[in-house]
Amino acid sequence: MKIMTKIFKTFAVVALIFATVISCDNEDYLIFTAVNEKEVKFQNEFLPVYKLSSATSSNVAERLVWNEPDFGAPATITYVVEISTSSNFGSISMSSGDLSSNHMALSVKDLLGIAETLGLDEDGSTTNADGSPNNAATLYARVSAYAGTTSTGANPSSTTSESATINIELLETAGCQEPVLSTWGLVGSAVNGWGGISRGFAASNDIEMFEVGDNLYQAYATLLDGEFKFRKDGGWAENLGDNDADGSLEAGGANIAASAGTYLVTLDLSENTYSVGAVTSDIWGIVGSGVTIQKDDGSGSVAEWGDGAADTKFLPDPCNDGVFILQGVKLKNGEIKFRQDDAWGVNLGDNDADGTLEGGGANIAVTDGTYDIVLDVVNNTYTLTKK
Repeated sequence: MKIMTKIFKTFAVVALIFATVISCDNEDYLIFTAVNEKEVKFQNEFLPVYKLSSATSSNVAERLVWNEPDFGAPATITYVVEISTSSNFGSISMSSGDLSSNHMALSVKDLLGIAETLGLDEDGSTTNADGSPNNAATLYARVSAYAGTTSTGANPSSTTSESATINIELLETAGCQEPVLSTWGLVGSAVNGWGGISRGFAASNDIEMFEVGDNLYQAYATLLDGEFKFRKDGGWAENLGDNDADGSLEAGGANIAASAGTYLVTLDLSENTYSVGAVTSDIWGIVGSGVTIQKDDGSGSVAEWGDGAADTKFLPDPCNDGVFILQGVKLKNGEIKFRQDDAWGVNLGDNDADGTLEGGGANIAVTDGTYDIVLDVVNNTYTLTKK
């Protein structure tokens, strides 16, 4: 009897344990308590001074990048970037709002807006108490990470980075300066097979750059995965690279790594710096049987109607909204159209060959030669000036 009692008791204990396990298995969720195990911090290196000009307001001043913190549990993470004029963030001059990615483009326009609230001026017409020009200030940036899909509400699991210093200085500008075609261009495996593939311009195979200010050059360019450099006159006598991948240029310096995409590339020869920034405006290009841009594969074949290469890009005219310019482009006997973002969703042609554009309109006939082209998408007009 004692033996049977022990067996019964043992069976009862096992059954209780089994029932407990079954009960746990029937639960449809597991509860995690998120515990912060790694701080969030900026990963990019900040420049000593960010020099701002209204002529480059569409540029990206800095691409803020930060790490993904480990909250010790599977969780969606929400980020908020804040910029303040005080190191203790007593007031917030700019907030990104909730972000799901761990990077953010901080534009020149954003910083100019903060400069305006501070009363900074470009021409030095006002001075500080110490007599220095009132054209510079120090800003502070921080990023906070929150476990969850929002930064609001009760959230015990969060982390905030140490503040980063952003020194800004306004550059004096003499009004709007119309872009002028320069002799500087882009070359490389990310551009034109290091000069062996035509990008559609008459002067050289490089992607041309416009001078948009004193010693300041820009181009809208579609780059491939690869490398590039800046060079003058389509040759190697004067070329610039980046030895330390820090945004500072050196004569004959190292190749600059590039990822595929369309960018606004800026070259500042006053500071020997450059930027490859996100595009913040519409991008227009020319496409057709009349272009001379060659395919990216190095075959030498022309990329007619967008087959094998991105369109030749216009530069937005900083002095006239909705106006885009292209100079020194080489065309051949054939036809062209204008289209947006290398796609046919938005394209313009000329039904009556009268200089007036229509959406999805007829192809525009061109003859062999070098042209300056002005595209006005506000008034739906264009001009082709043969040189």
